[in-house]
Amino acid sequence: MIRIFLLILSVNSLTACGLGGGSIPQDHYYKLAELAISPQPEPRFKQLVVKPVKASGLYHDRAILYIEEEKPLELKRYHYSFWSDTPANLVHKALYQGLVSSGLAQKISHDIKSSRPDYVIDSRIVNFERILNSGNVTVQVALDISVRSGHNENDQWIKRYSSNQLLKTTAMYPSAEAFGRAVEDISKQLISDLLVKK
Repeated sequence: MIRIFLLILSVNSLTACGLGGGSIPQDHYYKLAELAISPQPEPRFKQLVVKPVKASGLYHDRAILYIEEEKPLELKRYHYSFWSDTPANLVHKALYQGLVSSGLAQKISHDIKSSRPDYVIDSRIVNFERILNSGNVTVQVALDISVRSGHNENDQWIKRYSSNQLLKTTAMYPSAEAFGRAVEDISKQLISDLLVKK
């Protein structure tokens, strides 16, 4: 008898929730916009290799992360807003798209085993989050990028590339667009440094 009573109680609770007892939050998934950078007049390199982007900790998860400005050491995650893929995969795809569209090289490859590319690009995510401050949002993206020559082992550099995008809204969709602009900005910075090398 007690089992039947508990079963009826459970069904009634579920029915109440389904009939307006409380709205169920919807999951939202975001991706980065396709990256297209103005092409060079002609390729400056034969081949560049873009290795998979590395990430650690929460940056290796699909949840969108944020920081409240008054608590800069506390990284939080949204429960119903996610990236469509891990930030590492999204950034890797964007960097690849940016380099291909720039026409910087005759060939852009993911294959580290490629025979002696001009340069190998290795990246790691340092920051990839929203910073909240009184109704404003700053999208913060930073990558540590290592670039090494496939021909000269002494020709290499490591640099932190970063971009902050200030928004006057806390809505998530404009933030997703801002993440794309930040990665595009970083891609342009990297391309400028590679052009100096040629």
